[in-house]
Amino acid sequence: MNKLFAIIILYAGLSYSQVPDAAYNPMTANGAKGISISNHILYWQNPSGVTYNEVYFSSDSLLVFNSDASARVKNGSPSTIFNNYSLSEYGQLTESKYFWKVVEYNSNGASVSPVWYFYRFGIMYYNYEFTFDNNLNGWQAIGPLGQNNWSWSNTNQAGGLAGEIRFTWDPLFNGYSYIISPELPVQDGGMAEIEFKYFEDWWSDTVTVGCAYTTNSGTDWNSIWELNATTNMGPENFVTQIETPEKFQLGFYYKGNSNNIDFFIIDDVSVNPIIPLTPPLPPSMLTAVASESELKVTLNWNNGSAPSGMVGYELQRKLGLPTSNNPYVKIAETDLSTHSFEDTNVNLDETYTYRIKLIAMGMNSIYGNEATAYVPDYVPVELVSFTASVINNDITLNWTTATETNNAGFQVERSKKLDARSGAWESIEFIKGNGTTTKPHIYSFTDKNLPAGKYQYRLKQIDFDGSFEYSKTVEAEILLPNEFALEQNYPNPFNPSTKIRYSIPTPPASSPLIKGRNEVGFVTLKVYDILGNEVATLVNEEKPVGTYEVEFNSASSNKHLASGVYFYQLKADNFLETKKMVLLR
Repeated sequence: MNKLFAIIILYAGLSYSQVPDAAYNPMTANGAKGISISNHILYWQNPSGVTYNEVYFSSDSLLVFNSDASARVKNGSPSTIFNNYSLSEYGQLTESKYFWKVVEYNSNGASVSPVWYFYRFGIMYYNYEFTFDNNLNGWQAIGPLGQNNWSWSNTNQAGGLAGEIRFTWDPLFNGYSYIISPELPVQDGGMAEIEFKYFEDWWSDTVTVGCAYTTNSGTDWNSIWELNATTNMGPENFVTQIETPEKFQLGFYYKGNSNNIDFFIIDDVSVNPIIPLTPPLPPSMLTAVASESELKVTLNWNNGSAPSGMVGYELQRKLGLPTSNNPYVKIAETDLSTHSFEDTNVNLDETYTYRIKLIAMGMNSIYGNEATAYVPDYVPVELVSFTASVINNDITLNWTTATETNNAGFQVERSKKLDARSGAWESIEFIKGNGTTTKPHIYSFTDKNLPAGKYQYRLKQIDFDGSFEYSKTVEAEILLPNEFALEQNYPNPFNPSTKIRYSIPTPPASSPLIKGRNEVGFVTLKVYDILGNEVATLVNEEKPVGTYEVEFNSASSNKHLASGVYFYQLKADNFLETKKMVLLR
């Protein structure tokens, strides 16, 4: 019984482990904004071993979460695997927020992705009015002495109706003091008109007051208006425009010694969107795809539109998912005819979210859809090719990498093939790598002066941390020479040394010079001067079949050799050949 129980548990564990992993890496990631109402496409990645999958999509999160049949928009049963879903199949998106997920199936069961959500594209209408008729309307003071300097006043000195914000000099301080609005959600990348009334009651020296906005609760401020007064100013009505972030808080401030002012009064603050009759529109389909072999993210988009004056596109990126609080930064501007961009300034194992807007004269568009890319945590040493070629008795290895990560280099290993067996592998050379790079690199190594035979080669790619991986094996063969040959020396002319290559073939069976297997009789290679005097003997022995290379060093000769013409002569069996070479001192 115990044995049966153990077998059942083992089988159950095995079955469970074979359920497919969940779908991952949605390009329209959680919280993505600006999704086109009609022609957007949802992309994701499927795990291996999937038989078919289903897609659920709805504005009702519960229908998606519960895999309700009414929310199933793609059903691949029994054998279709989807990796995208076009929202045009669903129809117009009428709600502001939608939810979706993917269910993966194989013969052992199913896995369910997280429920992802996004916000559709839309122009945001809002109207913020602060008249301060009876109170501060939710504005709060921050600064050296807080509420003691900012207060509500039942007066109308700024030019509006009674009820306004008042800053007073008492109690004294020297520094900054702000009063800031509640958080104002607005159109990210849109334009807003800011209007307010003010009155500054001067006392002495220079009085500095102003208006600014913050996106991080007052840690950083972006100036909108600043007044440096040496007399009373106002009452005045001030109007300006700003490009809006996704949300912000408006603030008014006093800067300096509070003894220099009597009062600073604010009233009738309003924030309203600027929306033309025909607003410019951004591209409706931005995609971001991280390369699996190179350190880059490729962005593609379609056309934006505007009534006139279109100039180009601005691309922005932030670290993390759309829901992250990291700021967007501009990474590129392109002309109107460009619809793609390669972002190579990315790091391994990072997530990036991108957005795009149309640049137009007069007014830019708001931002289009956010697209997220996941850069893999490891760009391998990708070996594109590895080949071996033979020239005479040299074997040249050539290989190319598309990308490298942490690559210390390549240990070249060789094995001589003996009959049907392979001999032991030996390391013959180390070729330095290029560390981490996404550019192709070409490598080469020549194994010289090899005797006849079949050779196998492989590369041992070694990382800086000592880990390694072997390449495939390539094979090359040095054939036995089939005729005598004496090659031209190299270099020629030379000083002081040169190399001479020669070949000894297998003699015919009837040759009296055969001494043993692949062995011929006596071989001589000698050097003569122009008068026929012998100046050096390079070879004077029995040689087996093969190709050989010897060096002639004129400096090591026991005779002083002058510049001029010399001859070298090979004798073996009935073969005799002489060639000329030139020594230049």
